[in-house]
Amino acid sequence: MARKKEIQPRRRYVDMWAFPGIHPTNVEFLQKMKTADTNHFTTHMDVVGSVSEQCLDTRSWESTHLIGIRTDVWRSDKAEMQQALATIQKQRRTELKQTIKKSGRLDAKQQAKLDEKIESDQVMNLGADEIVKRRLVLKLFKTTGERTQWCGTIEQVTLAEVNNSIGANHRLLTMVAMLPRNEMVTYVQQHHRTLRIPSLFTIGFIDVDRIWNIVVRRRWISIGADFEIEANGKPLGEIDGRLFSLGADSYIDLEPHELSENTQFADLLTLFTASIGYHKAMRKSVGKRVKAALAGHHHRNVIDDEELRLCQNGRSAA
Repeated sequence: MARKKEIQPRRRYVDMWAFPGIHPTNVEFLQKMKTADTNHFTTHMDVVGSVSEQCLDTRSWESTHLIGIRTDVWRSDKAEMQQALATIQKQRRTELKQTIKKSGRLDAKQQAKLDEKIESDQVMNLGADEIVKRRLVLKLFKTTGERTQWCGTIEQVTLAEVNNSIGANHRLLTMVAMLPRNEMVTYVQQHHRTLRIPSLFTIGFIDVDRIWNIVVRRRWISIGADFEIEANGKPLGEIDGRLFSLGADSYIDLEPHELSENTQFADLLTLFTASIGYHKAMRKSVGKRVKAALAGHHHRNVIDDEELRLCQNGRSAA
């Protein structure tokens, strides 16, 4: 009779850099990506961290992954903000014009009416510094072996964040993860409780024909950003945030469990862990979006076009 395979634990270390722009691995990684077999690394991307995994037999650590951030949607410069404002206002002007006349040129009386609408319209009077464009997009790349491979993406879903935050009257984060060879997207949702602190996130992870209900709960008392992980109501592991580090560094420790041996699940947790250091800034951007939405600003000042495409109904033509 064959002996049943013993389920092993899993341990990873996520090292998020305090000064990614000057980190030497950025140059090295950019050279690798020139010939990488992936289109997930874009020109607007910097490396912001690395991931190591511990060998259970030798207890040694091997550097296995790098984490990249989309800088064009996280840190928009002044020129990009001005361009975004010009695009928004151009479309808004067309919309205002169509409320007066569906098509064709306006006569003098109609033009005067349009000028009056433009003068009093909130969107047409926005400044570039009022545009809310920041959105987190992190990507995980495996760097062991001959090829650099994309292992997953986690990105902020600001449309859900605004709706949930208005309903709960608290700034709540929503992210969605995409993993290779997986047709389903995985939502990572923060929830509001009577006592807002500490944070609590839920994840619905679909593994072939089984759904795992994951809870990631921040501890009430901790030195760093520590989280407990549960799977279907039972303890699975923890995220142990380091206090004395320049970046948001954390250990991921998973107990012996079938999910511990699921590489895609480990990559999902790694992406979530990498996002923790950005949560404060993300909540700040959510607050600005909620303020803009409640003030009646045009949706393009709250949600960008790229995210709206994620919301498209694939069955609309059916």
